[in-house]
Amino acid sequence: MTTKKEMNISQIYRADSAPQAAKSAVRGRMQRLGLTLLAFTLVIGVTGTASASQTQDEAAVRALGDNFAKAFVQKNPEQRTSLFADNGTFVTPVGDFLQGHAAMVKDFGSEAQAVTATTQAAFSNYRVRFIKPDLAVVDALLTVHNVNGPDGTVIPVIPINFFYVASRHGDKWLIEDGRAHFAPAPANAMTKSAMSQN
Repeated sequence: MTTKKEMNISQIYRADSAPQAAKSAVRGRMQRLGLTLLAFTLVIGVTGTASASQTQDEAAVRALGDNFAKAFVQKNPEQRTSLFADNGTFVTPVGDFLQGHAAMVKDFGSEAQAVTATTQAAFSNYRVRFIKPDLAVVDALLTVHNVNGPDGTVIPVIPINFFYVASRHGDKWLIEDGRAHFAPAPANAMTKSAMSQN
């Protein structure tokens, strides 16, 4: 009898062990699935945070250009200069090389003569590329309306290609180097008629 009883216990044990193995396999798959979902959620969270941070940085880098244009219209050379690093450089549209705040304040101050009561300046077509998290390259178009030319006549539109390198200094972004070049003027009725005669 003892033998039969042991055999029954063995059979019962074996009968219980098969579902146990199935439960164990299902539990293992569920744990792996849970860990995979957790990892996926963490990656999305980190990516979302990084992308939100880059969006804020891009807005700060674009603001450098917008504030440059605003300070130009306000005839505020000190404000324009404050957007640059202490030893920053800038090449004006006419090709003057400026280095450091003193040189910029002097040049930007003389440019104020070109600003009229109806002058407007605005950046557009921003292309911002982050080389590193704290270093960005920017290419944009600065369009200036109604400024005095060298001969005193009002120039209705001056498009300027504007390129700058910005870097993070503590909690703010500054322009390290800027380059401005006159862009080709947009076509108008006079240039179209002159071109059609050729």
